[in-house]
Amino acid sequence: MKKTSLHKINFAIFIGFISILIIAGGSLSVSATTNDPIVAEIGSEKITLTQFKAELDKLPPNLKQMASDKKIQKEFLEQLATSRLLYQEGVKQGITKDPAIKSQIDEATRKIVLAALLQREIESRIKAPTPEAVDQYYQTHPDEFQQEKQVQAQHILVKDEAEANKVAEEIKKGGDFATLAREKSSCPSAAQGGDLGFFTRNRMVKEFADAAFALKKGEISPPIKTKFGYHIIKVVEIKEASPRPLDEVRTTIENKLTQEQKNQVFKEYVDGLKKSQKIVLHPDVIEN
Repeated sequence: MKKTSLHKINFAIFIGFISILIIAGGSLSVSATTNDPIVAEIGSEKITLTQFKAELDKLPPNLKQMASDKKIQKEFLEQLATSRLLYQEGVKQGITKDPAIKSQIDEATRKIVLAALLQREIESRIKAPTPEAVDQYYQTHPDEFQQEKQVQAQHILVKDEAEANKVAEEIKKGGDFATLAREKSSCPSAAQGGDLGFFTRNRMVKEFADAAFALKKGEISPPIKTKFGYHIIKVVEIKEASPRPLDEVRTTIENKLTQEQKNQVFKEYVDGLKKSQKIVLHPDVIEN
């Protein structure tokens, strides 16, 4: 198969390229040095080898792997130079001075500065929760890690009450529940003998859940009406509510403790800023 080339500039491909640059971080921010070879010149603007490699490094993993090909690198350089050429033309035409565009630029700048500030002042201060802290949280918050009671049940679903009563009579006379489910049930679970697997109460409609969770292991319900039709339910197994193992919830606890730490550090940092910079709010203006 012939390899697709990006050598000829295609508008759709170019727009995709620009999107990748924006997502990846987009600007040539590495400083040029006298020992850094120049790989492209666009008017008075120069792109150095270091800057070019930095842009390659920002590509998503799948594209970065493709970019190891020298031909692809040359095509990438052409796209990069074209993007700078178009940017220069936009500046020449005064697009950056247009109020609507300037507002978007200002908003993008605020977001970039905010993200960089939070990384520097908040993220950099966060320490990973210790195993001891995770264990302590698990021991002191047992209610957060309770596994709800679960029931494993089989059921037979039919359209009307008369048919449900007939099936119930067959079961009472010794009919095999799984066999009858395969023959009579209109539920997709019929292929598994009506087996629904384990489920919690909130996974089923109320009428079905109330009946299933009221049964003991091995018991069979009378016909139960729901919006789907009439069900005959057999409880196969019951798992009582119990604590989830620590290893199962460790990551959840670590994330929670990390977020709490971030919230605390953020609050302290903002409180400190507010002491040095006066903030005045006018909520009454909003209400008018």
